[in-house]
Amino acid sequence: MIFIYKLIKHRGIHNDKVKENTYDAIKLALLDNNYIGCEFDVRETLDNEFIINHDPFYNGKSISNLNYQELPKYIPKLNDILKINTNKIFLIEIKNISSFNKFINLLKKYKNKNIYVMSFSNKLINKINVKDKTYKVGILNYILNSSDNKNYDFVAILNSLLNDEVINTLSNKEIFSYGLLEKHQYKNVYYITDN
Repeated sequence: MIFIYKLIKHRGIHNDKVKENTYDAIKLALLDNNYIGCEFDVRETLDNEFIINHDPFYNGKSISNLNYQELPKYIPKLNDILKINTNKIFLIEIKNISSFNKFINLLKKYKNKNIYVMSFSNKLINKINVKDKTYKVGILNYILNSSDNKNYDFVAILNSLLNDEVINTLSNKEIFSYGLLEKHQYKNVYYITDN
């Protein structure tokens, strides 16, 4: 049986000229027909701006202790990313935020977008898993965080841990997989990939 993988580009399309997790990298991924979405990391600055950046530090200082103006211009704000005109998936991995209501209200402004929000922290996801949300929520590293996932829309799991039993157990949830693609792939899984 032949099927097309549902690929999500990890941190955008980046190369020597385009840095990962930048506006250009994410927009390139969202415009590329090989991908149905893009995954990127969100952090909150000292002045409560939600920015796209994987690393917790910039020039040896914690991003959470810096104002947005102290960061380089290539680091985009989440609000600017969500303005990109597409119906593809925005897969947001929350690295750290503390202004939960502000974050929820920002996402609600984009209620017509296809937004998924995930984290390794059950506690964090539970804080943004509100009744009238306009986005989907999920937990990363499902195997280690599986105790409290009944109210989540999706889970993310290492590709090497996917098997028929896991797929059947999670049949009522969307599944995102990350890691190297292996021989046995599943049709109804979203694959977060660097390829």
